[in-house]
Amino acid sequence: MGLGGIDFTTGLLYSEINTSSIAIFGTASNLPPPKKMLKRFPFCVILFCLTVAVSAEETIRFKMHRIDTARMEACGVADFNNDGKLDIVAGEFIYLAPDWKAVKIREIAGDVDEQGKGYAHDFANLPMDVDEDGFMDVIAVDWFSKKSVWCRNPGKDFQDGKFWEEHLIELNGNFECADFYDVTGNGQEDQILPAVRHTVWYEKTAPGKFAVHVVSEKNLTFGGGVGDINGDGRPDILRPDVWFEAPVDIRNGVWKEHPLNLFADEPEMTNKDTAQLYALDVNKDGLPDIIASAAHDYGLFWYEQLRNGDGISWKKHVIDKSWSQVHAVMLADLDGDGEFEIIAGKRFMAHNGSDRGEYEPLGIYYYKAKRNGTEVIWERHVVTYDEGIGAGMNIVVVDLNGDGHLDIVTTGKYGGPVWFENLKND
Repeated sequence: MGLGGIDFTTGLLYSEINTSSIAIFGTASNLPPPKKMLKRFPFCVILFCLTVAVSAEETIRFKMHRIDTARMEACGVADFNNDGKLDIVAGEFIYLAPDWKAVKIREIAGDVDEQGKGYAHDFANLPMDVDEDGFMDVIAVDWFSKKSVWCRNPGKDFQDGKFWEEHLIELNGNFECADFYDVTGNGQEDQILPAVRHTVWYEKTAPGKFAVHVVSEKNLTFGGGVGDINGDGRPDILRPDVWFEAPVDIRNGVWKEHPLNLFADEPEMTNKDTAQLYALDVNKDGLPDIIASAAHDYGLFWYEQLRNGDGISWKKHVIDKSWSQVHAVMLADLDGDGEFEIIAGKRFMAHNGSDRGEYEPLGIYYYKAKRNGTEVIWERHVVTYDEGIGAGMNIVVVDLNGDGHLDIVTTGKYGGPVWFENLKND
């Protein structure tokens, strides 16, 4: 599936992923299990669930650049040294473009061994100019210290080994992750929804200052997202257990709780945490549906919104159940056709070997929705498979090299970060 080599412009290892040579169409009923198929067709694209197919002629090729082998699980992209080029932050390091020089900015507790067991105590790296001094800072969260912080970019004093000042945002139990969303409906994803037991969101109110808005103090399953579910023009907050209807006054009003209960019909799932949740009108019926994944089990799904008067219910559809630990999900228009693709990756050793399918091959995929009347067929395209690369806590989609194509940046306990360069028109 991939041809290895050296990118002589950067000196980085890469592989070119191109699945256009072979495509197999079918359903779970007429295809052998993945392991048997791998033995029979070692370079094929696997179709394992009813709603997944592969379209060879439209697959985007990616060139993989292995930037480092640091065993961190969160990453972000921004211009941190104000030279006009996008850099990568991943755990303890900023990697400066274009040669990706590693500059250490933090000391992070924890340890990960060569088998991927253990943890670096760092689960989100969100770039934001928090103090509004013209230099991008980093917002981070941690499961173990139970805190969220922002780390101040020293600007002109930015140098290797000079650690950035850490400022507390809040203490709030175990932080699984955190992501940017548009909670206020201002059209900008500049608020933060952390994945914690309680439901809160952060809003920057002044340079260096955040307001912590409490939606609910009920302990809920990890995972979350934002989207206008009921069509009232206000973004709602999604959790795996419930969704919270936004009040008119989102800062002081009461968020109304509605049942959701994702994976309620999946009794074999002992852990029902999700990755990022998204509201997306998948079947183009004018109603937002929900994209969800099993962070510690098998499955990527979409939940169709059904209406009965003012009542809302959900019908589950499988996108893909052939791989597990779908712990990072992102929506983006990779091919420029005006439609979002789902980009998803397998986390490496999420629970140190105790999750179902944890030792199966790592991979990153993107999925395209094809519609036939009311039926939605999902095409699965391979970005990387069985090359030791997956996704940790998040996936960043950005035009990293300024060539007009959206690229993919990930990292994880396998050792990264890794940049997948989109070769769409090359």
